Amino acid sequence: MEEIKKDANEVSRRNFLKTASLSIVVIISGLLGIPFLSSIYDPELKKVPTSYSKVGSLDSIQSGQPVNIPFVTSSKDAYLNETEMHNIWIVKNSNDEVKAFSPICPHLGCSYNWNSSSDHFECPCHRSIFNIDGKVLSGPSPRNLDTLPVQINDDVIFVKWETFKVGDAKKIIT
Repeated sequence: MEEIKKDANEVSRRNFLKTASLSIVVIISGLLGIPFLSSIYDPELKKVPTSYSKVGSLDSIQSGQPVNIPFVTSSKDAYLNETEMHNIWIVKNSNDEVKAFSPICPHLGCSYNWNSSSDHFECPCHRSIFNIDGKVLSGPSPRNLDTLPVQINDDVIFVKWETFKVGDAKKIIT
């Protein structure tokens, strides 16, 4: 009779250990699965960031004189926050309208500069020349300088960073 009780106790211990092990696995899987499932189902995390970044004050920019302004963009992908440093060319017109140009030449992706003595944007790579409005004056550039979306709120300039395909006659966002 002792052997029967002993076997019954062993089966009961086995069932307990199986149940306990299964419970622990389920709890750990649930805890590890929550971030994964929320990244799939949470609509806030599915949004593609299209935010504008603050680049400066409208009053700090002289009218008719291009200014190269560095600024920071931030994006969120699931639970990863990323910041990047960019720069743009800002041109303020006399009537407080602002144009923002990507600093990347549309020909081959080089950085161009403003030449104040000739009043032109000049790309040193292949000598493309653009006027203050971004129009191609000479050189191999297939299109005008790429403009970026701008918003002005309470005399503060906000710009949306975008990149474009280089070497193409059409302005294509990449």
